[in-house]
Amino acid sequence: MLKQIQDYLNDKFPEYWNDINIRFELGEPYRNGSKRRIIQVNKRLNTIFEELFKPTDLIYLIIKDWGSYEDPMFGNTTPEYLYELLQGKIGEEGVLFDIDEDEDEEGNSIEVKIEYSFKVFEGLVSSIPYKKIFEGISHYEQGREPSIGQRVYILSKEKSILFHMYDDRGCIAHATSTEQLKPLYVKYNDWIVDYWREYFEGIFKEDI
Repeated sequence: MLKQIQDYLNDKFPEYWNDINIRFELGEPYRNGSKRRIIQVNKRLNTIFEELFKPTDLIYLIIKDWGSYEDPMFGNTTPEYLYELLQGKIGEEGVLFDIDEDEDEEGNSIEVKIEYSFKVFEGLVSSIPYKKIFEGISHYEQGREPSIGQRVYILSKEKSILFHMYDDRGCIAHATSTEQLKPLYVKYNDWIVDYWREYFEGIFKEDI
């Protein structure tokens, strides 16, 4: 399963990306750390996710985990929370590397390999505690617990959709055609990140 998912991502969503995508604002205009912000984040997130995926859809949770010290600014005081939520689910794990750039003592640019665990879990949407997972991600930069500091992607091979909540600010859905995302663009247009609106209009304007 692990290699199949890696190959599929490399083909359809290289570097977890497709130019056909839509990005939604989750937390604004509420103050960072406020209860109202968290409530809106979770409400919008679950609404978008449930528009994309039905309870009977088979999905894959793809997790990039750098360990407990991934983020020196925020940390992650509950690093095992995500896996507690996924206990009993079918999963596989491997080791991969991100490539970053740094400088040596002489100021020359060098490549740095950053090791991380690549984990894949599969199951029907109805069997995945996605609401608690999203809530944990929204807690991470808010200083709330339990929090999820790992990077989590949700993939449907059948629908060719890759979904990612990056934090309480927003989420992004990638697809291989505009057809999968057009209903979201129309129905939740007010939630689109304004900075990217012109880009999304260029993708979807011919389909409206």
